[in-house]
Amino acid sequence: MLFVCGAVGRSPTGSEAPTVAEMVRARRSALSATVAFATADRAALAHAQGHLLSSESGAVQGRLWRPAGEARSGDEVMLKACADAYATRGAADFASFSGAFVCLLVDTRSGGLCIANDRFGICPIYYVSDTDRLSFASEADALTAVPGFARAIDPQAIYDYVFFHCIPSPRTIYRGMRKLEPAATLSWDGKAVQLDTYWMPRFAHAAGDLGQQSQALRERLKTAVGARIQPASGAFLSGGLDSSTVAGLFAGYEAGANTFTIGFDAQGYDESGYARIAARHFGTTHHEYFVTPQDVCDSLSGIASSCGEPFGNSSVIPTFHCARFAREHGIETMLAGDGGDELFAGNTRYVEQQVFERYFYVPTALRASLEQGYRLMPWLSRLPISGKGARYIEQAKMGLPDRLQSYNFLNRFDPHGVFDREWLAAIDQQAPWQAWRERYWAPAETDSLQRMLYLDWKFTLADNDLVKVNRMCDLAGVQVCYPMLDTAVLELSTELNSATLLQAGELRGFYKSAFKGFLPKEIIAKSKHGFGLPFGVWMRSDRGLQSLVTDAFAGMRRRQIFAPSFLDDSLRLFREEAAGYYGELVWIITMLEMWLSSHE
Repeated sequence: MLFVCGAVGRSPTGSEAPTVAEMVRARRSALSATVAFATADRAALAHAQGHLLSSESGAVQGRLWRPAGEARSGDEVMLKACADAYATRGAADFASFSGAFVCLLVDTRSGGLCIANDRFGICPIYYVSDTDRLSFASEADALTAVPGFARAIDPQAIYDYVFFHCIPSPRTIYRGMRKLEPAATLSWDGKAVQLDTYWMPRFAHAAGDLGQQSQALRERLKTAVGARIQPASGAFLSGGLDSSTVAGLFAGYEAGANTFTIGFDAQGYDESGYARIAARHFGTTHHEYFVTPQDVCDSLSGIASSCGEPFGNSSVIPTFHCARFAREHGIETMLAGDGGDELFAGNTRYVEQQVFERYFYVPTALRASLEQGYRLMPWLSRLPISGKGARYIEQAKMGLPDRLQSYNFLNRFDPHGVFDREWLAAIDQQAPWQAWRERYWAPAETDSLQRMLYLDWKFTLADNDLVKVNRMCDLAGVQVCYPMLDTAVLELSTELNSATLLQAGELRGFYKSAFKGFLPKEIIAKSKHGFGLPFGVWMRSDRGLQSLVTDAFAGMRRRQIFAPSFLDDSLRLFREEAAGYYGELVWIITMLEMWLSSHE
């Protein structure tokens, strides 16, 4: 994974070079890091792993970093143009860069700095600033080594973690540390930080030529895959649309391409059969590894501590073991299929929400009569058929985007019963809701589907799935790249209106039509399935996992974050009711405790 760190401004010693050296040493990853260059006593910058371009315009120095496989023709010209623009106007057009990148411009005379990341935040940037200096890094752990940084945990971030199962940007787990949102710029003039968004999508409303758009998608994805193939490359293959497409295109460039999948000996979770279908269809050299409960026990502590912040996505386990399995087979770069669902409308909520939105097409007078009927006769809500109607109306009236959080633990449970009351008193319970709504409503002149896609580009991809894959591949010692998130593919996705994306009301309708004849019929016809871990199912019978959870909950009780009764209820509900739903709750609490204990 790309690693970048640096500092600009004056330190008490007059040089930031020691700060950079400390950040480099503080990395928890096994990858090495080296100081690349230093400019006078006002800026010191470091980088490791990845493609680096440099350019200068007078006193402005420009640096462009890309992960392995992301180098682009024309980068030199665009970097020089950005440096020139920053030197003359103090601003630059970062939207000219495509793919994954971090771009840095620094004026060695004034100490001013501008830094930007890519449209999806594939390359994250954390930063700490005061009136004298700015320090930044692509990993939170590196910044904790900055002299004077207190490493104080932000309780609001823990609340956000329980809400989202991750800590969305711009907040971080530490007070005084922030991270850039996707497609963002950070400017520092020597005194203060200014943040801006340099790119917003323009979604189409009218339908285009489906034949031309289908051909363009196939061609752009083929180019995106080919551009990222490196020596000793492999591909994740789960058997879904995206990983199968990437694997198939990969096999078109490289005969016998290596593909890797993870299986589970748990009904309803194992999809390795679909991966085999795709592997046979494309003639890949296929490798399978079946994760066991013992694997979880052996690797969970190391995985939790390796994350720069608490992270609650349980599919870190299969992702890590798949990446490590590939590394054991000599693979150095993995092609991942992440992003297709969020670009081409593949998540089940996209169709489900259309059903709720239709409620508002019902005449106002009729809606009022229905709602009044349930108020006057509340017993109707308890009957099997009329009760479904009551629940439908209740969810519909929540509206978007709040309705997408219907199953959120902090929507199902009263936070006052979840957390210690004194701890909760310092929390803004509306903060995660506000961040959620602001992102949803940010694009102009779009419909509900397009807004949900844009929402997911941040909360599902940048803040969650990409963090998972980046960190687990880094921990396993392999690089990773994302052909589905190629800028040319992204731009094409925004040219498809909602009716085209959901052809005939079907998830990924356009995409399936475009790749009909290329993908196996079984892959196109299969229902949507996540890459989840059967943690809840396994924990009901596996003593190792039970012991691991018992220890984690005991540690959490001592922290006075959660109400003790809620911790007890969580385990009881897991044992007596839905193991999948409440198993996820047990998981995020366990991962939080493991991270906190490893970072104390």
